[in-house]
Amino acid sequence: MTGSSDRRRYDRRDFLRAALAGATLSLAGCSQDSPEGGSATSAETQTATATPTPTTTESTTEEPTEEPTEEPEGLPPVGELRYVSPRDLGAYGDLVEKRKLVALRQILSVPEAASTVRKAVSSSAYHRIFEGRDFVEILAPHEMTVENGGSLEERYTITYDDIRRVRGVIDRESDRLLQLDFGQWREGESHTIEEEHDTTDVEAAKLSLEHPRVQEVLAKKDWYLDFSARDLVSAFSEEYPLYSLSSAGFNWNDREGEIVSLVTIVDTDEEEVMEVFTPTRNSPDPLTEVLGSVEGQAPDYEVPRESISIPGSFDPPETVSRNDWEVRWEDTLHDGYRIEASYKGKPVFGQATKIPWMLSDYEPFGMEAPGVPASEVLNFHFWDPLGVTGPGVLEAHDLENGFRIRGTFHTGSEDRWEWRFGQNYGPYRYIVDWSFFADGTCVLTSRHPTTGYRVTNGYPRYTFHVGIEPGFDRAGVSAYRNGSWRAVSEEAGFDRSKVPKLRVENADGPERIVFEYPGERTYALAYNEELIEYDQSAAGLEEEMIEDQRYLDPENYLQEASIENEKLYLRTLSSRDTGEGLHATTEPFIFGFKLRAENY
Repeated sequence: MTGSSDRRRYDRRDFLRAALAGATLSLAGCSQDSPEGGSATSAETQTATATPTPTTTESTTEEPTEEPTEEPEGLPPVGELRYVSPRDLGAYGDLVEKRKLVALRQILSVPEAASTVRKAVSSSAYHRIFEGRDFVEILAPHEMTVENGGSLEERYTITYDDIRRVRGVIDRESDRLLQLDFGQWREGESHTIEEEHDTTDVEAAKLSLEHPRVQEVLAKKDWYLDFSARDLVSAFSEEYPLYSLSSAGFNWNDREGEIVSLVTIVDTDEEEVMEVFTPTRNSPDPLTEVLGSVEGQAPDYEVPRESISIPGSFDPPETVSRNDWEVRWEDTLHDGYRIEASYKGKPVFGQATKIPWMLSDYEPFGMEAPGVPASEVLNFHFWDPLGVTGPGVLEAHDLENGFRIRGTFHTGSEDRWEWRFGQNYGPYRYIVDWSFFADGTCVLTSRHPTTGYRVTNGYPRYTFHVGIEPGFDRAGVSAYRNGSWRAVSEEAGFDRSKVPKLRVENADGPERIVFEYPGERTYALAYNEELIEYDQSAAGLEEEMIEDQRYLDPENYLQEASIENEKLYLRTLSSRDTGEGLHATTEPFIFGFKLRAENY
């Protein structure tokens, strides 16, 4: 099955399973050929059944006669699992948004799979999109012990045992569950986390433990301190700038009550607990809610139980050479992973090509300028430094006429692997794919499946920034307006609605890079190392990026500098508003960008 035939089939069905997803999500402004690939409509129709409805024949003299019911067709083979490419599937964004929940419903309707989740300490589900197939893996530890939990000074140890794994493959055309695989994570080994509080600033935690609401929630729970620090996560405003507030987080066994974690915002200078967040299970679609919706709907056919292997190479080499591309990737402290790429032996991207910002905002939104709130209301703001959140680049996947390098990032998971099991606070999970094709096309997608199953106060607005360093020593920029290309003489920002394409032209050769689908806003800038390259250290993270608020907004990069025959840098960004109010952002969504190397 090819990507193009999969696209035709999925579009023809017009997303019949949208109703099962519980919501019809769309990406405003996305065309069918965009990397996001949002659909224009979603039909609220019922899923087709595998068994045709019996027909009847009426007669004025006889009772209606039923035709014999046809036997359901046999399950098609799973076949070779091959990753689908965003550029080969116009509806890729809809697959990301809708198919995970559809697949989960099929898997969790099987009693054994349901029992694995229902009896677990916690669980998380991971979705992979293949040609014609959806793959879901659920990780669910069934035993969790905490030693020295409840102490702020002593080392504590968390041990997870009996970590069960459920894998399932679902046919995207019929929604039939084709195969199940039950097993143990890492062949049954335990997972242990040891945490010292020697260097932890526990002041916020101590003040929190004096708060009545905190005492009420933690009573009779085997809790442990997740974090306590004066940090950038808490807030910024004129009254409360970055690092003026602290936060503390507490966690415990997920089965201990309806409240699943606790986080406080604390003014340690005034010894005041300002906010206490106690999310419950009432988030839009936690696994437990999916269980309740499909109970008693097990398949009426025997689902094969066989091992399911995941294709792709894990921990790929730092340089990947395929399909006329040579791509070198490198993890960074706070920018995810950077790439450097050449096509047919000529440079395309320099090493400043990376993801410098992943911003999340609480309500109220609206900073008039970086660091300046739109009102006096406390504005909670979070910047996710992807490089810190690791584990970084893990996989390389073969695609039709190309390949991709995938990095998966979970906030806190650098040394806190329990977050993969659902023991987390916050929807901070990102899958970043750089895909390269033999015709010179490059597609960058950032999937945000989120973890999301443990929070009700998520972040309604995300902004995803991408930095692109063209691999030319001297270049110029042209913007596509009203059907023609026009040269740009000095630094400027462009809205995609008015300038749907940009291109960077090598001043010393015919090569050029075309932004066929840029971000919602893209900035063409002269290369300025002081604005682009940060000290890859904790000091650089704090002093160069956090304290100097100009880095938050590319508008501050505009210096009216010439971009004719200069070394260039482009910043492209898109935003996603997931809805108003404090809620869990559990629904997956995607950011996408498409570039092409021409005349190479």
